[in-house]
Amino acid sequence: MLKSWLVKKGFNVDTASHTVEAKELVRESPYDMIISDIKMPETDGFAFLKWVKKYDPEILVIMMTGFADIESAVEAMKAGAVDYISKPIDPEKLFGKIDEAFKLQEITVRNNPFANDFITPPGKEYKQLFRQLNDIAENNRHLLISGDRGTGKSSAVKYIYEKGIHGAKPLVRLDANDISGNDNVISQNGEGRLMMLKMFEKANGGILYVREIDQLNRFLQDDLLKIIKRQNKDEDFTQVIFSSEKNLENLQNILIPKLYNLIKEDCVVLPSLKGREQQIIFFATYFLRFANFTLNKDIESIDPVIQKHLIEHDWPGNIQELKNLIIKAAILTERNNISAEISDELFGNNKVNYESQQVNKSSIQSLRKENYEKEKISQALELAKGNKTLAASILNIDRKTLYNKIKLYSVKM
Repeated sequence: MLKSWLVKKGFNVDTASHTVEAKELVRESPYDMIISDIKMPETDGFAFLKWVKKYDPEILVIMMTGFADIESAVEAMKAGAVDYISKPIDPEKLFGKIDEAFKLQEITVRNNPFANDFITPPGKEYKQLFRQLNDIAENNRHLLISGDRGTGKSSAVKYIYEKGIHGAKPLVRLDANDISGNDNVISQNGEGRLMMLKMFEKANGGILYVREIDQLNRFLQDDLLKIIKRQNKDEDFTQVIFSSEKNLENLQNILIPKLYNLIKEDCVVLPSLKGREQQIIFFATYFLRFANFTLNKDIESIDPVIQKHLIEHDWPGNIQELKNLIIKAAILTERNNISAEISDELFGNNKVNYESQQVNKSSIQSLRKENYEKEKISQALELAKGNKTLAASILNIDRKTLYNKIKLYSVKM
C-alpha cells in the first residue's frame, strides 16, 4: 500500500519484509530515505535504525508506530530518526513529513561549512589561483587544470561550478581512463565516442569535467574536440574542464594540436604542498575542524611534535594525503588533543604507503583500473570505519558514486 502511494508521487521505491532483506538492499543502493516499522517480528525497529545510521548516516529514516505511542516516537527521534508517523497512516500526512525531511536535509547540506574543501589558504600564489578560477567561472571558458596527485583538481572544478553561471545545470564527470584503451581499439573507440556524446548531452548547459585527459587516445581526442566545437554559445553552452597530472609541456606531445591549442590559453596550475609551512598548518587546522564535524568530536589542538612532522613530511599525496592523515589522527584520538603518542602510527604507515605508491607510480598505469580503485575504496572505508559519508569525502567523490563503485568492484565491508 505504501509503495503504491509513493510510486504515484514519483518516488522510486523498494520494499523489504524483514530486516535481513532490508540490510541487503541498503548495502546495494544509496537510498535517500527509509520508512520502517518500530515493531517487527525478528527484531525491533530501533536496532535496525541504529544499524542504518551507523552504515550510512545520510539516509533519512521515518519510523512508523502505533497510534499515540509517544514514548516510542520520542525514543526513535533520539536514536536518529528524522520523524515518526502514527498508524493508521494518512497518505497526505506521510507526504508532508517526507517533504519536510528532505527540505531540512537540503538546508543542513547548504549550511555545512565543509561542503567544498577548496578553501583559501594564505599566500600570494593561492590568491592568484583563486583570481584565475573566479575569472574562468565568470566567463564560462574551457579550461585545463594541471597539478600533482592530491592537489585538489576535482575540488577546483566544483568551486568553478558553484561560482559560475550554470545555475541548476548539471556537473558531469568523465574519466578518460574509462573510455580509452589499447585493447580492441576499433570497438573501444566506438564505445568511447558514444559515451562521450552521452555524457556531453547529460551536461547540457553545465560543466563536463574530463579527468586525466592525457589518457584519452588521439582518435577520441579528435571526437571530443568535434563535439565541443559544434555547440553554439547560447544558454545550452557546455563548459568543458580538463584535468591532468602532466604539465602543458608534456601535454603538447600527447594531445592532438587542435585540442592542445584549445586549452593552452586557459591553464590553471595547482601548487604542490611540500615545503609550504604556513599552508600545511592552515590545511591541517581546517581538516581537523572537518573531522570534528563529521565524527562528532571536539579535538581542540595538534601537538607541536605532530605539527613538526607535518611540516617536514614530503607530501607526495599533497592536500588529499594531508586530509586523510588528519582524519586518521582524529579517529585515533579520544581526548581533545592529537598527541605525539600516535606519531609513529600516523607517519610510519603513511610514509611507507605513499613512498611505495611513488616507487610504483609507473606500474600503476599498467594495472587494471578497477583493481587500483578497489584498493583505494577499501582503504577509505577502513579509515572511515565503514562511514560511507566520510569514505566518500576521503575519496573526493559523492556518496552515490561510492555506492556504485562498491557494487561494481564487489568491495567487501
